[in-house]
Amino acid sequence: MRVTRILDLVVIMLLAAVVLMPRPDVTVKPALQLDPELRDRVAELQSILIGHPDAVEPALEAANIYLDGHRPDWALATVDAALKAHPDDYRLYQVRAIAFADRFEGQPGFEAATRAVDLCEKSANCGDAAHVRLALLKSTLEAVADVDMRKYPYIAKKRIFDSLHPVFVPKRKPEKPPPKAP
Repeated sequence: MRVTRILDLVVIMLLAAVVLMPRPDVTVKPALQLDPELRDRVAELQSILIGHPDAVEPALEAANIYLDGHRPDWALATVDAALKAHPDDYRLYQVRAIAFADRFEGQPGFEAATRAVDLCEKSANCGDAAHVRLALLKSTLEAVADVDMRKYPYIAKKRIFDSLHPVFVPKRKPEKPPPKAP
């Protein structure tokens, strides 16, 4: 009886090794394609958020890093946890709108941007620059709110460009020094 149990355990371990071991041609990549310093910062922020999931500043910083690393789902999860404790912070809704736009979901992004603009207008610590950024984000997402961006990306691109009015601003030419007096 004892030998069969040992033999069963050995067979289970061998089976687990075969199933869990990667193939030799598999390339392992980090989940977050960022500089090592930013990955270390994400680890610090995650440890802060484990202890204080309602902390706004670490949640915003982590969500912005996730967006830079093309992980909008992670950014949404981080911001949603902070939104439960701080439903009146316009910055959380702004990051939420950007994350939805990054996932090509226009309607939820527009709703989050609208909420961010409303909260910004009521907030005392929302400056003019933040209000203008939010208004631009809202108007852009409003233009693509009814478009399925995954199915019709060309329509979404055209509406975004029409909404943003891209402008070329040439670089300033260096000024020539005035002629020296004789």
